[in-house]
Amino acid sequence: MGMGPRNLDRMATIYGPTTWDVYERLDVSLDPRGPDMLFNLAAEHIVEDATVLDAGCRDGAHLVELLRRHPTITGIGVEPVAIHVDRARAAVQDAGLSDRVTIHQGVVHAVPAAADSIDFVWCRDVLVQVDDLLGGLEELHRVMAPDARLLAFSSFVTSRLGGADLEMMQRHLGWLDDNVRRPHMERAFEVAGFVIDDVEEIGTEWREFAEERTQPVSQALLRLSRLRRQRDAIVSWRGQEIYDHIEANLHYEVFLFLGKLEPVVHVLRKPASP
Repeated sequence: MGMGPRNLDRMATIYGPTTWDVYERLDVSLDPRGPDMLFNLAAEHIVEDATVLDAGCRDGAHLVELLRRHPTITGIGVEPVAIHVDRARAAVQDAGLSDRVTIHQGVVHAVPAAADSIDFVWCRDVLVQVDDLLGGLEELHRVMAPDARLLAFSSFVTSRLGGADLEMMQRHLGWLDDNVRRPHMERAFEVAGFVIDDVEEIGTEWREFAEERTQPVSQALLRLSRLRRQRDAIVSWRGQEIYDHIEANLHYEVFLFLGKLEPVVHVLRKPASP
């Protein structure tokens, strides 16, 4: 004779209010902060008539928003990718800010500014892709005025990212393994001459904020499913390297949600000379 079911208590727990109540609680928003919090952090360090540098300005959207929020400042954008430079210049013109902003194609290692002339540096999601990290930081340090601040947003690897997942992310064309390690980045800050004034750990808040509104992670998962179903065709069309990069990139938002990547804001200060 059989012993009969031995997991009835567990099944009653799984399908009863002990767990259901938790799921109901998880359906309530925790009112997460969104990416606009960076502008609020920046505002604490931007003074009247300041010169602001967006290091890696991409399409210029953030620099335009900074100038909109601070009507007396002037801006400089530096961006290495030509298509982004064109879009940034168009965005500046469309916003009517051409008299207050200049956009330059170049890298953070050669900022077109005099020493000690920049009052604030905005650097969002850029430093992890700078291959000569120390050289780039030293150049930013050079152009910053004494006691100026640099706001750096980056996402770093956590202990949850390893094995096959890490190997996949290393095939991302923008991945620099040292730079996505937070201790390495913070050592580079120190060697370049900066002091870390403040650290803000974002966790999953921005992902929650976005998913509650526009579902970007759901879109990434849908794209990933379609990518894998068309693997052979896409590899034949664009090549294995592009396929591998897109596969890794579509995991990025998901890994932020899962805590495999850790978004962190550092506010750095260039100390005044003694």
